[in-house]
Amino acid sequence: MGKYNAIIIGGGLGGLETALLLSKEGMSVCVLERNSKAGGLLQSFSRSGKLIDSSVHYVGSMDKDEALYSYFKYLGILEDLDFVRLDNDCFDNIKTEDNSYSFPMGLSNFEEYLLRKFPSESKVIPIYCRYLREVGKLSEPEHLKRGIFNLDYMDYYTYSASGVIRNYTKNPVLFDALWGTSLLYGGIEKVTPFYIHAITLYSNLKGAYRLRGGTSSVVEALVSKIEENGGKVLTGQEVTKIVVEGSKVKGVITNNNDFYECDYVVSSTHPAETFNLLDKNPLIKNSFIARILSEKNSYPLFCLYLVMKPGSFKYINRNFFIRRGNKRVNYVLLSMQPPAVGSDFAEVVTIVTSSSFSQFEKWKDTRTGNRGEDYLEYKENLEEEILDFVAADFPDLRSSIECKFSASPLTFRDYTKTPEGSAYGIQKDCNKPFSTFIACKTKLPGLYLTGQSNNVHGVLGATITSLLTCSDILGQDYLMNKIIRAI
Repeated sequence: MGKYNAIIIGGGLGGLETALLLSKEGMSVCVLERNSKAGGLLQSFSRSGKLIDSSVHYVGSMDKDEALYSYFKYLGILEDLDFVRLDNDCFDNIKTEDNSYSFPMGLSNFEEYLLRKFPSESKVIPIYCRYLREVGKLSEPEHLKRGIFNLDYMDYYTYSASGVIRNYTKNPVLFDALWGTSLLYGGIEKVTPFYIHAITLYSNLKGAYRLRGGTSSVVEALVSKIEENGGKVLTGQEVTKIVVEGSKVKGVITNNNDFYECDYVVSSTHPAETFNLLDKNPLIKNSFIARILSEKNSYPLFCLYLVMKPGSFKYINRNFFIRRGNKRVNYVLLSMQPPAVGSDFAEVVTIVTSSSFSQFEKWKDTRTGNRGEDYLEYKENLEEEILDFVAADFPDLRSSIECKFSASPLTFRDYTKTPEGSAYGIQKDCNKPFSTFIACKTKLPGLYLTGQSNNVHGVLGATITSLLTCSDILGQDYLMNKIIRAI
């Protein structure tokens, strides 16, 4: 099927950004995506005449000249996207059993808010915010020139986020506030590194935005630019084998038995899936592959999508994290997609809660659309529990629903081929950072990895990882200096 400089396995955000970055440098690239549409977790789908975002609810660092803004500017896709800035005085509202917290944008505003809310913590809050700033800057181009693992900042990878927060405050109420958005990054106490917590929160403080027109508009913009550069994005092409010849990758074979020859293979799929596709070779040890396969994955999510009756439910330009009680549903993120210009009413509301694969293991051998009535009944009961849970804060929500749909861990497993439908790939673990932060460059010449399992998850995290992957191919100083000059 021709010879390319680079074959990209998987057309999610990381794969598409990698393809665009390489094609901007004149390389011939071809993205092979197993599904009928590219986009991965950025895919949108249509129901009842509404475009519904499957997974991404908002992005950070999108104020002018901030990190993600700058990277999207370099990629040339900014003008194709319609971003809506969230409420400056409260972009995230955290609701706990007895309290409510309104996080404002801007690190200084955030620090001042915490000091007003917790005056007894006036000594520790500035220290915590200083750490946020130090870690957040690691996502900027100048710092990425030195690689993501800079020994000067190793403490941020080897200390847990919950441990750092508890170390500086004994106030459980302040902890609940600062830990209140942990669902956004798959936070687990004593496991999730402070780096993950800090870079996610800092990013949102530097400009939190929603996308009007669906997150699929990012996919469309990336694909368009790749094709403008002469690259290809082919859907319905599942890679079944990574071919190795001698001590270097030679290309890939797809489910159609087509062979694509290339100099580089960049896999944006889960590392476990990548190494399962790989020809046996002496450079990637079986012990290394066994370790990757044994690493724990982040927990999956259950997503409830609500299409609202026209003019029935007021649009709120902020996100709500609600945590209370000890029932099966006790922690959710409620977010709204921006309505059409000129409308004051929500059209689509999404509610996300943490889940576990064990909840759905009974149907693990089934595929989407063929799981049986008992599966549908189980999902329906869970949907109702979620609506009951949020009713205390949104009493008019249920009566405003026109129709509802949901996606379980099995849904995400089937569409993304991520083990057990994991939401964020391999679980980053402060107790073993060098095992769970996986290098983009492998020991096999020509084989590279990208995607959320390698570094930070989320839109900014996937973008950073794509930059690091391409830097390994093109030269770190070369690419980062070029980006810095361009922005």
